[in-house]
Amino acid sequence: MRFSFLYCTFFVCLSLSVGAQSNPTPKITATIDWSRERIYFDGELSHAVGKSNATLRTLLREAMLKKLSTLIDGLWNKSQAHKGELPPSEELDLSKFWTRQSLATFQVAENRASATMEIPLRGRDSLMAYLPFDFGSELFERDDTKNEIAYEKRPNAREYDNVDAEPILYTSLVVDARHLAFVPSLNTEIVTSSGRLIYGVEFMNRQTGVKRGVAAFCTNEKDPKALARTGKRPLRVAALDLAHDTQNALVISDEDAAKLLAHAGSVQNLRRARVVILLPKTKLREVY
Repeated sequence: MRFSFLYCTFFVCLSLSVGAQSNPTPKITATIDWSRERIYFDGELSHAVGKSNATLRTLLREAMLKKLSTLIDGLWNKSQAHKGELPPSEELDLSKFWTRQSLATFQVAENRASATMEIPLRGRDSLMAYLPFDFGSELFERDDTKNEIAYEKRPNAREYDNVDAEPILYTSLVVDARHLAFVPSLNTEIVTSSGRLIYGVEFMNRQTGVKRGVAAFCTNEKDPKALARTGKRPLRVAALDLAHDTQNALVISDEDAAKLLAHAGSVQNLRRARVVILLPKTKLREVY
């Protein structure tokens, strides 16, 4: 099943185009910036003389939304590559998302119109807020009467003392994937070497996933976006491989996973999307 629901509202907008067949086609460039968590569009339309600003705005906006619809389809497929497509019963109304998208800048100079548009990948009214990810379907089991605050100290021990039989509370997970052909996506999964899925949208609620995004993609731990997630004691691990024959799921060792899952507070921090993926700079921007 193709994701026709992603396009239906957009094609309604296309029908409103003013003299679309006689107008030149705008040139649109889209850049997905994973470090800034935004999609940037730059559009240019030549032969602008004789057309009203309203017409030029409409042409540029429609061309950008058309390209955005293609990007959304690609981002969804990449994020859910090993799971197949949406079940037939899934319904999604993107009409509000489309209507909220407007040009950030617009100008006309020397017979040429240009415009820009920005689409946030996370946060309120972001793309993440409208896609039907399976949030919270496999939340870690835990005793809700304990470890309500993920940073509370253990009795009779300093918070990070490595005492025998005392699991360590890790404030986050930092995965080094700079040596792999990993590609950022809206949903990053982490799997153990024995095949157990321990992280992804399934392990957090929708509010957390939309507000924070599933992971931060950075070149190093000193990046402000990394520091905002890592806290005082991150568990640093090297990814062993890619999982599921995809480029957006990482494998870590069973030993590293056991360290992370041994403390309920560490598990709670995973649920808070305190995950950072280290990547080379070249992987943080995709131009279309």
